[in-house]
Amino acid sequence: MDMTASAGALERERPYRDRAQARGSSVQGWIACTLLLAVAFATFAFNVHHGLGIYPDTTRYMGISPVPYDAPVYHWMLTGGHALGVSLLTAAMVVAIACLFANVVLVFALVQRGSHDWRFAAAATALLILAPQFVTLHAGAMSEAPFMMFLLGTLWFALDYFEHGRRRDLLIASILLGVATLTRFTGPPMGAAIALVILARPGVPMGRRIADCVLLALLGGALFFAWVGWSTETVGHSIGRELRFYGNMGPQQWHNNLETLAAWLFPDQVPLGARVAVLLGLFGFSGRQTLSHWQRWRAMAPGTVFDLRTPLSLVLAAFLVAYLAFIWLSTSLEANLSLNGRYALPAYFAFVMLMGVEASGLDLSRKGERGVLIALIVVGAAVLVSHGARSAIRTHEVYAKGFGYNAKVWRESPTIAAVHTLPADAVIFSNAPEVIALLDVGRRALLSPQERQLRTDRPDPNNPVTRQIADLRASAAGAAPVYLVMFDNVDWRFYLATEDRLVRDLSLPAPTRLPDGRIYRVPPPPAATAPR
Repeated sequence: MDMTASAGALERERPYRDRAQARGSSVQGWIACTLLLAVAFATFAFNVHHGLGIYPDTTRYMGISPVPYDAPVYHWMLTGGHALGVSLLTAAMVVAIACLFANVVLVFALVQRGSHDWRFAAAATALLILAPQFVTLHAGAMSEAPFMMFLLGTLWFALDYFEHGRRRDLLIASILLGVATLTRFTGPPMGAAIALVILARPGVPMGRRIADCVLLALLGGALFFAWVGWSTETVGHSIGRELRFYGNMGPQQWHNNLETLAAWLFPDQVPLGARVAVLLGLFGFSGRQTLSHWQRWRAMAPGTVFDLRTPLSLVLAAFLVAYLAFIWLSTSLEANLSLNGRYALPAYFAFVMLMGVEASGLDLSRKGERGVLIALIVVGAAVLVSHGARSAIRTHEVYAKGFGYNAKVWRESPTIAAVHTLPADAVIFSNAPEVIALLDVGRRALLSPQERQLRTDRPDPNNPVTRQIADLRASAAGAAPVYLVMFDNVDWRFYLATEDRLVRDLSLPAPTRLPDGRIYRVPPPPAATAPR
């Protein structure tokens, strides 16, 4: 091996060659991180002016929706605080603040750890915190932010393992990965990515590599499957999905997925072809750099001192590929599922961090690589401006109106106000039962009959819609009055029986009409004819 070339490569990977320079860089880095935190929290504060965004899935985690939650950790976070006397919304706010702080710091620290340059860490972090999907999901009461916190924590301790070889760090990474998977079921791609990099390292005996991969899977897997068994036994369900191919993605849905990926860069006003071309160019650069890291990793001799840029880049790249493949598989198993901004967020995290780490490894003494870095800076600046503009526009709207079920359109809903006046013992069916439970505290409602199930796009063989309608009508025979409440603002539950069908099949009288909905009193079923 050419020792001179090797030493030169090591110097490029470790730019801070004296302690004074390293300390100065550390101080500058923490100042930059603090400023980025200030920007993130200022944006967050404006977006939660009317409260955290509350979605239908939020109410599932809160336990106030008739539809049960799936992954339990976020539910435990909310209800754990509630058990201590804290309201669900306050618990959600505390979790949101903690996750925002942790995610900004972890992204900055991870990229700085791989790049050895706070400027690349600051650029990557800025591209994340100003992204519209980051702003939206961190200002909402959803499981994505804690999921990313646990996933980034997993990555941090995996890097500790690669750096020091301590199995203790791998055990901690395994536990965090198990918790991440119990927060959202899309955690396994990170475990697969880390295991791949462990197995590919030739300087360690194969037996040790295999044992370490087993160790990585052991504790996290035990946590996950212990919960699956416990949940199945106690409440009758766990992951909430069958291992059957119900996917119904068509050409339009795939086109929408491409739009989602292209929206990582620029808004819809920029032609899709131009956005895809830039995205492919970035993927091409990342792929080339990742291949170089892979070759370096595979050729590493035992005992070689390596830079963390290599394993971090490989894990991020492998996770990005594995995660997108996992989501593709999910769209094949589950109907009506697509790669929206919510599901794409972990991939965007990985992509931005990967670009930051790999850009830092360019050799500026080479004209070609210097030109590539300039191009990346130009694209990054343009994307940052795009993100900032889009997030500013959205923040202005949300500050004025709120979003989700905390939006003014819901909190000032005439239909909700009318629901408040219904008898306390009333049985309510609705196309939005969770918003009734949220805004009319203490009152529960049931979901109106479903034509088909959301996740299969097929009728429920055990409870067809005709039976659901018959049960609804039969419930009106009791002493408590029964009402059907329909909200105009609910346009996403296409799988429910239509209002016209319910009016016809239940022989509903004229409703109480309100500006944003209708309330029907369900008449009791006709009395059966007495036998002669």
